[in-house]
Amino acid sequence: MPQPDPEYLGYYPGAELVFAIVCPLGTPYGRVVEALSNYLGQFGYKTKKIQIIAYFDDLLLQLGSDLKPEGDGAIASAHHKIAAGNKIREITGKNDMMALVAAGAIADLRYQENKALGRKPNARRSIPLNNTAFVISTVRRPEEVTTLRRIYGSGFFLVGVNASREEREHYLSEKGIVGEAAAVLMETDAKEKLQYGQATRDAFQMADVFVSGSSDSDYADQVSRFLDLLFGCPTLTPTPQEQAIFMAYAASLRSGDLSRQVGAAIMDTYGDLISVGCNEAPKPGGGLYDPPTDQTPSYRDIERKEDSNELEKETMADRIVQAIGSGIDSGTVRFSLMAAGFFDITEFGRSVHAEMEALLACARSGRCARGAVLYATTFPCHNCTRHIIAAGISKVIYIEPYAKSRASDLHPDAISVDREESGKVPFIPFVGVGPRRYFDLFSLTLSTGYQIERKKEGKLVRWERATAAVRLPVKPSTYLQRELLAYGALKGIRSSHG
Repeated sequence: MPQPDPEYLGYYPGAELVFAIVCPLGTPYGRVVEALSNYLGQFGYKTKKIQIIAYFDDLLLQLGSDLKPEGDGAIASAHHKIAAGNKIREITGKNDMMALVAAGAIADLRYQENKALGRKPNARRSIPLNNTAFVISTVRRPEEVTTLRRIYGSGFFLVGVNASREEREHYLSEKGIVGEAAAVLMETDAKEKLQYGQATRDAFQMADVFVSGSSDSDYADQVSRFLDLLFGCPTLTPTPQEQAIFMAYAASLRSGDLSRQVGAAIMDTYGDLISVGCNEAPKPGGGLYDPPTDQTPSYRDIERKEDSNELEKETMADRIVQAIGSGIDSGTVRFSLMAAGFFDITEFGRSVHAEMEALLACARSGRCARGAVLYATTFPCHNCTRHIIAAGISKVIYIEPYAKSRASDLHPDAISVDREESGKVPFIPFVGVGPRRYFDLFSLTLSTGYQIERKKEGKLVRWERATAAVRLPVKPSTYLQRELLAYGALKGIRSSHG
């Protein structure tokens, strides 16, 4: 553990921490919040919990909205919470509004705590609370995550909490929400087709750490390991899953696809890397195009400056509108096509998908993928799934859910999603430290935090939770100023609608 140095402003023993929870609707995330609170206590930290929905009613009143629940009971209440969040974002025109609410709540809590301690913070300077962690529940849009990261920097951690669909359905049923009502709520929460709607699926894949389980002990074990890493435990190294998913993520960065970067890695039964792949246009002779050089041209979409799949969908939509004639508004036709999934078509893209390229790389090099495990940054599409099955892949581990995939609908006989099932290829969500924090939490020297030493005079360095320091402290002089600016913006929005 580093020694305090008054000349070095990057080391802050007892530095504040900010956590936020992101999870699909129905996930019992309270277990994770409690585990965070319990284990942070072992590091000498106290936890302050912030429930964003607790601010909805007051915000709606201040914004001049008369939105009320449409009925009684758990179903109406759940829909009202979603509608309230949407309405607040719509009125303010800010998809990161809940991040400002959370930052304002933290600023208020800090002010009240300092006041109780006899300190006198003012509008220009907020005194940080030593050994304090704030836990925000829950974020629902990627813009909220981005804003919280901008405010709190390296001291902010997004915790992705996952549970199987069966577990979420069971959790909702205990609240009286079952069947079609539960299904509608879960899909609405995952991704609404609204400008200011919920987009939990998009926010989830941005997590710094992913936890999943079916019991309190499952969540507790994963949370305790994450916090040990966060506080610089020198003996923890990546799990095989963390190593492999990082390889897949690293492969994704090679992609110049205009839509998204996807990566895949295939590991054999011994845990050795067989191949990697990303989504990119194929080149003659095998493999994918690289960036152009003076000697070698490239014909990726990024050089062609167009996405063939998007252009073809627009052309076909125009043909459909023309074929229908002038009797129906073209906007109505396009909305109907969108609702029907027409614009989800990927048939006309030039890029080889990442999972497919990883399998093709095995074929080009004469390596067998049968029995291997495929790691992907995104849930495989239905096109890749059939080849994954045919290649003999034994398991798929993924990070980001992919709504457009029809894999489970087309291959219920061959794959099982979010669970192990005899005779089928399981597609399992990733659990562990996410790729974006891989260096920060595992590298001895390349982290943005302090360097870690494992030995001293030939002996393992002693490390204890009670004396450990946060490895990735954030400078209060920067994040507190950003927080106050965010808080000022929140107050301005409130007063303008008062």
